Amino acid sequence: MDKGRLFRIICGVMIAIIVGILVILFVSDDDTESEFTIDMSKDYSDTANWMEKLSDDVYISQITIPGAHNSASQNVALGYVMRCQDTSIAQQLEDGYRYLDFRVAIEETEDGDKLKLVHDFASCHIDGNLFSDFLYFDDAVADVYKFLQKHSTETVIINIKIEDEDYSTADIQKLLLEQVKSNKDYWYTENEIPTLGEARGRIVLGTRFNDEVASDITGLNMIWDEQDNRVPADIPYELYVNSGYRFWVQDRYKYTVEDKYEAVVDGLENCEADETTMFLNFVSTAGDGKVGHPKGYAKALNTLLMEYELKSETSYGVIIVDFGTADLARHIYYSNF
Repeated sequence: MDKGRLFRIICGVMIAIIVGILVILFVSDDDTESEFTIDMSKDYSDTANWMEKLSDDVYISQITIPGAHNSASQNVALGYVMRCQDTSIAQQLEDGYRYLDFRVAIEETEDGDKLKLVHDFASCHIDGNLFSDFLYFDDAVADVYKFLQKHSTETVIINIKIEDEDYSTADIQKLLLEQVKSNKDYWYTENEIPTLGEARGRIVLGTRFNDEVASDITGLNMIWDEQDNRVPADIPYELYVNSGYRFWVQDRYKYTVEDKYEAVVDGLENCEADETTMFLNFVSTAGDGKVGHPKGYAKALNTLLMEYELKSETSYGVIIVDFGTADLARHIYYSNF
């Protein structure tokens, strides 16, 4: 065998190994079907329009709202570790989720700087192809606009966190403001909790960063300290007081299943959500190991949440999950009725 042919064979094998590793890292494990059944005879069982049954006068903080953690991560790089959803943003909305968690960073393109969606250092893509285009903020919110055009009784909270070590908060905030101002009729941008009537057909902007450009567009100030594996304090776990409202968060994301479920239940049983208090209760966790695997933990925690009896006509705040399904969303929002 000549050296040239041997070299080509070795290179081919090495490329195949590298591609195989990348595929494993990029793609998460197989999806699983829901094992639970939900009463579909309810007149609010349609997940695309469930908010139409609620009064205009109720504040969104008084509504039990299903949320999707790291909403854009369906096709994220390093999927085994970074992936938190197996459906698109458009499908999450159709499935009943009304709180979206966007993480953003700046990407330099031929057309100038753009906001792309990320999970930590890993970029989100438009499909499962490792070499596909990045998923940009403007494309993601375009799906939300389309949904609200079809379902004007609904509102969607989008909480935006900056995960970019190369650009300043001000740089990213300026790009975000351009997007909001260019579609201002779709956005509720006040720093006060709206009623559902005020928010219908619109996105409620939440900002998980400080205002660095002195803008009159701030959105709800939804900043909290990283909680990772912090030992719980007395209820409420973390309470932040903003201008005119309180913000209560349970987001222990480095807990075991047992510890995380206990934290979630503590929140459910002691929720103080009202017209001036918003509660975010994260069911998501990456576990307490060196390498996280959100889907493995989500399967166990989502099962436990489905088995937990949520009381009717009760406000539990925003319940935020990994790998949510339509049935899980129904289980959560049915408690409003």
